[in-house]
Amino acid sequence: MPAFSFSAPGKSILFGEHAVVYGFPAIAVPLSSISLKVTIQPLPVDNKIIIDNQDLHEELNLDTITKDNPYKHSIETIRDYLKIDHLPSMRIIISSKIPIGSGLGSSAAYSVAISTAITAFLGFKLNLEKINELAYEIEKFQHGNPSGIDNTVVTFKRPIYFRKNYAPEQIKIIEPMELIVADTGIKALTKDVVTQVKTKIEREPDQFTEIFQKIAGVTNIARQDIEMNNQHEVGKLMLENHYLLQQLGVSIPELDKLVDIAVKEGAYGAKLCGSGKGGNIVALIPPEKAEKIKSSLLNAGAVFCLSSTIEKRKKIN
Repeated sequence: MPAFSFSAPGKSILFGEHAVVYGFPAIAVPLSSISLKVTIQPLPVDNKIIIDNQDLHEELNLDTITKDNPYKHSIETIRDYLKIDHLPSMRIIISSKIPIGSGLGSSAAYSVAISTAITAFLGFKLNLEKINELAYEIEKFQHGNPSGIDNTVVTFKRPIYFRKNYAPEQIKIIEPMELIVADTGIKALTKDVVTQVKTKIEREPDQFTEIFQKIAGVTNIARQDIEMNNQHEVGKLMLENHYLLQQLGVSIPELDKLVDIAVKEGAYGAKLCGSGKGGNIVALIPPEKAEKIKSSLLNAGAVFCLSSTIEKRKKIN
């Protein structure tokens, strides 16, 4: 068997995080400037699967790790999905430029990349819908009750309008959109934050359902403005979405500070992206102000900033 490699991008949610878990719409975009790569190499030794995570400098034998290990779960999920009893010996090499626990899709990129790489290595030709379905099964282990938006935008590598249990809709981009993502350096597990929000909803369902409905309204208007290239209006809606996430209780002062600075320095708008309680903000910016905004965010405490362009692209019918 020949070696096989596959890279998957990071992602950012522009509108609708948390609400999307409960069936409301969201908009997500791929971040092509960061990615995770999985390479599969054949091994001559029978019944031996080695996981080589080059970023963590760890090398593990699949047979010696426990069943609750994410690597083992993902590989066994792929095996079960393909309905095969035996996997050949292989070395799985993982390398990533996507920060972990920052809301930028590290786990989704891993789920998509390992699903694509292993199935291709084994000679299975799965279409994108099947890869997305398989990656979602892997994501469930990481996040408990994920919406599916992360693995979907990473699989298709296009901006999408997403609702749980509905087919994703690709969004038309008629002019490039320039984004800056800035990391607070504070780690937060999506699964934990989603659980905290769920607890609040159970205590005060009417209040939080109203917040979700407002987020959905913002998301639907934002889709129209994105497709008409009204970037100033999209920026204003990002700020509105951020204020609603503050009401949901998932923002923190460090995120609010970076949002305020991005807007002060000329961004059209900004908001936290991902589950919150840490992680990143995303700002929609005029390209000529990128360096100024980046510099100000880093001076304000962001541990890193990255730029990403959402390229001009028509919808595929």
